[in-house]
Amino acid sequence: MLSIQNLSVKYGKNAVPAVQGIHLEMKQGEIVSIVGESGSGKTTLLRAIMGCLPGSGYVAGGNIRFGDQSLADLSPEEWRNLRGTELSMIFQDSGAMLNPVRRIGSQYVEYICMHQRQEKKKAWKQATEMLEKMHLTDADRVMRSYPFQLSGGMRQRVGIAMAMTFQPRLLLADEPTSSLDVTTQSQIVAQMLELREKYGTGILLVTHNLGTAVCMADRIIVMHDGHFADAGTREEILNGPVSDYTRKLLESVPAMGGERFV
Repeated sequence: MLSIQNLSVKYGKNAVPAVQGIHLEMKQGEIVSIVGESGSGKTTLLRAIMGCLPGSGYVAGGNIRFGDQSLADLSPEEWRNLRGTELSMIFQDSGAMLNPVRRIGSQYVEYICMHQRQEKKKAWKQATEMLEKMHLTDADRVMRSYPFQLSGGMRQRVGIAMAMTFQPRLLLADEPTSSLDVTTQSQIVAQMLELREKYGTGILLVTHNLGTAVCMADRIIVMHDGHFADAGTREEILNGPVSDYTRKLLESVPAMGGERFV
């Protein structure tokens, strides 16, 4: 489904690569988690896949293929058709993604109508049904609310609902639970796993939380200084890490009663 070969990303022509030598293969319905410290290149990798690198960022080398398409060859129109339908992204803070002076319903309906030609009334119904699937039971009230009238967990569910509206083949999730309380984190993780079960969606998850990675992922990749320091199944990473960096990362997880809960 996703194939990345020798990817390099730079911010500026003469800059040192922020991401370099990345190779990754993902199958349909697989969950792969990328962990690592801030500045290691995790978000840059997701944005490169999504084709939305900020500022002077650009792909300096390598190739990204999604299905049978090379993403480097897509026109702006092809990107508009792909994003939000087959390829979607959940941002770290979905509240920052939403326009603060427009109601949720106005933004959600516009998003649906941009990808599907249909009446606004039908788009409204489709949006409320998707919000209900994300366990926002009072979906109509949410649709009529401004982003600031919702809690962080509710805004994050809105972001997930919008990203999943067209049942994408691949969902990119950039630390979707990092700003939430532990109870809401647990609920969001459960909902993302539910998406994989219902729709066969592949998920590429970026997180600082090793516990979340171990809970969700089929495979874990440890990223450090712009490259992959380690990669393997949960059991391989936990029980037989290759790099010293991964071992130190595991040792940094707090212990209770002499036992680490990852």
